[in-house]
Amino acid sequence: MKKNIRTDIILLLAAILWGLGFVAQRDGMSHIGPFYYSAIRFGIGVIFLLPVFFMTRRQEASTGAKTGTILVAGLITGLFLFLAVSAQQIGLKTTTASKAGFITSLYMILVPVFGIFVGHKTKKHVWISILVALAGVYFMSVGRDLTILSGDLFILLCAVLWAVHFLFIAHYSSRVGAIRLSIMQFFVCAVLSLLTALFAESISPEAIRPALPAILYGGIGAVGIAYTLHVIALKDANPAYASLILSMESVFAAIGGWLILSESMSARQLTGAGLILTAVIFSQLREQNNVRKEKNRPVKPDTL
Repeated sequence: MKKNIRTDIILLLAAILWGLGFVAQRDGMSHIGPFYYSAIRFGIGVIFLLPVFFMTRRQEASTGAKTGTILVAGLITGLFLFLAVSAQQIGLKTTTASKAGFITSLYMILVPVFGIFVGHKTKKHVWISILVALAGVYFMSVGRDLTILSGDLFILLCAVLWAVHFLFIAHYSSRVGAIRLSIMQFFVCAVLSLLTALFAESISPEAIRPALPAILYGGIGAVGIAYTLHVIALKDANPAYASLILSMESVFAAIGGWLILSESMSARQLTGAGLILTAVIFSQLREQNNVRKEKNRPVKPDTL
């Protein structure tokens, strides 16, 4: 099998696993609280990734990162992961997995916008994508009486936090090592979620049993396997092209919500979903074209 086809399949599998993760999150919270669910599933994710780390520890060690840098990276990315996941979990209590999948995908457009604050230039096509995406959010989340569900607002906040988290990941990943950073941020997120659950939720070991399928899928499938596939694929894939395939996560969230949770979307919401997906794909396609043009641009010869 050609390397590019293999990479595409791996990315598509990751998108499917992440998309169905919205279904697992919503189902799991019908039995246990959002923070308790996050604590267990990210704890499972850490356990799953430990063998992967030991298999790749030589490459991870080659970064030469100091202990202080590793700890700071883990704490910062873990904190924003906790905030993003918590907003998503709370939002999923009052909105559907389908809507959550599409609204969350907005982070792909927000990343280059927030990149302005770290000196990155945001191109015109990104602003066009944002306007189209905002129209999509309006159709999907704002009712005809101009009301909006609190769950949708939390998911929108989640998309903002995911974008900030992505920027920190991009900053620290090459310095610390992708797998090492993942384990640390998952551990920090699990600890913060557990501490919050102890104070804000009633923790019952008996409640874990009916939620176990959703917990195991969330921890092993959406966190452990999907992230490992993501890391493997990014070694060979162009980041913009990878993001394009991963944007299909929202489509699989909608399919999973329909098949498993019997969710449905109105014509108005489907219009919004279409606009959001169009905005994300347009943004990533233009980014991919820009990368290709830059790569094919002839090098100006030195003057003698």
